Amino acid sequence: MAVYKRRYAPYTGSLTPEQSRFLVLTRFAFADLFKSRFFVLLLILSLVPSLFFAGYIFIANNKAVQLLLPTGPADMFSVEARFFTLIMIVQTQAAFLLNCWVGPILIAGDLTNGALPLFLSRPFSRADYVLGKLAVMGLLLSSVTWVPSLLLFTLQAGLAKSDWIWSHMWMVVPIVLCSAIWILMLSLISLAVSAWVKLRIVATGVIFILFFIPAGLGEMFNAIIGTIWGRLLNFSYLFQIILARGFREPSRLGTMGWNEIPVPAAWGVLIFVCLLSLVILNARLRARDTVRG
Repeated sequence: MAVYKRRYAPYTGSLTPEQSRFLVLTRFAFADLFKSRFFVLLLILSLVPSLFFAGYIFIANNKAVQLLLPTGPADMFSVEARFFTLIMIVQTQAAFLLNCWVGPILIAGDLTNGALPLFLSRPFSRADYVLGKLAVMGLLLSSVTWVPSLLLFTLQAGLAKSDWIWSHMWMVVPIVLCSAIWILMLSLISLAVSAWVKLRIVATGVIFILFFIPAGLGEMFNAIIGTIWGRLLNFSYLFQIILARGFREPSRLGTMGWNEIPVPAAWGVLIFVCLLSLVILNARLRARDTVRG
């Protein structure tokens, strides 16, 4: 439209509330993810273990079904803290695989195509951009970690005796807190890698390397120096320490040697990894002007 006609007017319609504006990025990111059949299949497979755990809970609370088993009713069906510890370990590993597929593409595409300046030229801050991408990982990984775990907890509470839920209500806290630190660490690591590595296959390899190579180097350090502090480089090991302590499993800690590293040290390392990933991500996410001359 010609400027001299003076018919141009800026947009004066409604805007998305500032507090929830970052969810616009989350919504469109999920729309792109669900276009992939492989992603949908991977998400379904990540939830399959929960179905087996639900079947176990049903059998554990049904004496009639136990009578149909070759061994008959037995005390082997126990739904206590150790059972929910196993659920958390399985589901968090499923979340790790899901994170390795989804995380590397969330930011790499925007940086490769020069879309970041377009986002930041709109009423979006860098914090909104990161929060929008982080919400994708948070919601996705929550759907395979603490959400199914709490649903299984609710199923057990409904099938067990009436006093079971009151004597086991404390387990809700470690389910949520342990899932939260694992989800936050995975999400920030994958976003930081996605911001620096363009190719998905390479970024996925880098994420695997960050979890397995330092763990191996830490064990080499322990063998050479004769110490235990090299295990601070094993993030999965540290998470299992926190998980076992949260579910009050001292016997499991003792048999596996998980009491060697103090729980506060494990929390400190995981939080430090989150902060370091955030710093690396912040260094990359800057709008840059290209000057040609």
